[in-house]
Amino acid sequence: MRHTSLIAFSLLGASLIAGAAFAQDPITNGFGQTIFFSPSGEPFRAPTGQPYPLAKWFNQADTNKDGKISHDEFVADAMAFFDKLDVNHDNYISSPENTRYENQIAPEIQTIDPRIAQPKQSSRQFDPEMSTGTDPNAGRYRKSIVGASQYSLIDEPQPVRAADANFDFKVSRDEWLDTAQQRFTILDRNGDGFITLDELPKTPAQLSAETPPPGEKGGKGSKKKRSGLF
Repeated sequence: MRHTSLIAFSLLGASLIAGAAFAQDPITNGFGQTIFFSPSGEPFRAPTGQPYPLAKWFNQADTNKDGKISHDEFVADAMAFFDKLDVNHDNYISSPENTRYENQIAPEIQTIDPRIAQPKQSSRQFDPEMSTGTDPNAGRYRKSIVGASQYSLIDEPQPVRAADANFDFKVSRDEWLDTAQQRFTILDRNGDGFITLDELPKTPAQLSAETPPPGEKGGKGSKKKRSGLF
């Protein structure tokens, strides 16, 4: 789908600064907090121990409070965030406005969260001898989970750049609207025109929080939550 091909964002060197970033300001980088990025890239944060902030986004988008997000509600929520990013209201998210998004609104996309489990297989070359019937992906390259993807429902490391369909380093209102429509289709997995909480996948951050580190009591696949996470 186009949502994956549109991603033109490099996080080269992010792993080198991750440790330092997470040791600084807990308000802007998520240490001591839980983070959720909406499908449009809007960050929601909550102190550790409180409900995962996906609920904040869902309640915001579900304007009629019927427990589900309609297509129109989803698009309206996306366009409201576009208006927040379009500071000069010229119907474009410009490169400087995107830089503001990266540095001030969603700085977590510039780091790799060390708490989130990464794919074990990192080789870019497929080794057929590693592939097995039980794991068809064995031996295949699996990209790192970086940027907003760490805290998102959709694998888009930089959701603003992902909407730049013509790669002109700015996002028009029409491009944003078109991308919002695609994102709704991705999340409306049963195709009924609504998104409910029970059909949403878990973010990599949630999944990592539910899996104890190797050797910790509970074993592989345990749902026990790690201390200091979610």
